[in-house]
Amino acid sequence: MDLKDKVTLITGGATGIGRACVVLFAERGAKVTFTVHTLDSRAERVMTAVKKLGKSAHMAKCDVSVEAEVERTVNDVIGREGRIDILVNNAGVVLIKPLVETTWEDFTKVVHTNLGGQFLFCKHVIPQMQKQKSGVIVNMSSVSGHVGQVYHTIYGSTKGAISAMTRALAWEVAPDGIRVNTISPGSVDTPMLRGDVAVESKRRNIDPEVVVKERAAHEAFKRWGTSEEIATVIAFLASEESSFVNGADILADGGWTAQ
Repeated sequence: MDLKDKVTLITGGATGIGRACVVLFAERGAKVTFTVHTLDSRAERVMTAVKKLGKSAHMAKCDVSVEAEVERTVNDVIGREGRIDILVNNAGVVLIKPLVETTWEDFTKVVHTNLGGQFLFCKHVIPQMQKQKSGVIVNMSSVSGHVGQVYHTIYGSTKGAISAMTRALAWEVAPDGIRVNTISPGSVDTPMLRGDVAVESKRRNIDPEVVVKERAAHEAFKRWGTSEEIATVIAFLASEESSFVNGADILADGGWTAQ
């Protein structure tokens, strides 16, 4: 999965799967720019991890739900590198709440970030890829877009919408030599999933590690996945090794949906 010199833009690169993608793509020789919502110690630790590999990356502060910030970020990459070969739309937020308790503000934040952010980056990156007559987009969906999860109605809705958007977009831009796919991770040990566990443990008044063990017991491999395992699948989708994969959704869920 050669990514050498591939100009790559990864959203939500400060933690979890995004962070793992930044490190892996940089390690494999890609010219990586990653976005962060907040310039904090987590973002700096990603830069440090990349530097330890003897590689470099660019970091951009960007709220993916604000079009002006997205446009500026994309234009900065094009101005610096002259092209964009790979877009990994990873940034997102989760909401764990009963539907009847969900406010309109909750709804709009999740939809604008998860679905809106991916729409905006696709909108502003695709014209450059069309000029190049090449490019790869990997959108982040979720197992939540495939199965029902209690208190995940809005989050799961955005992920299902992302998969639908990807299928349509894959056909729209195929004549320009652009591939578009999604990946749907299952339970992956990330800060987002740990936050999910914290909500459940508080609701049930039990230790978070009890929730972790319960959830792991329901997995086919009796464990959660790692961010690095998901990043490897994303690297495959971004590389020429997957040159005939288009409009697909890769379930990296440890077998969850195979039950």
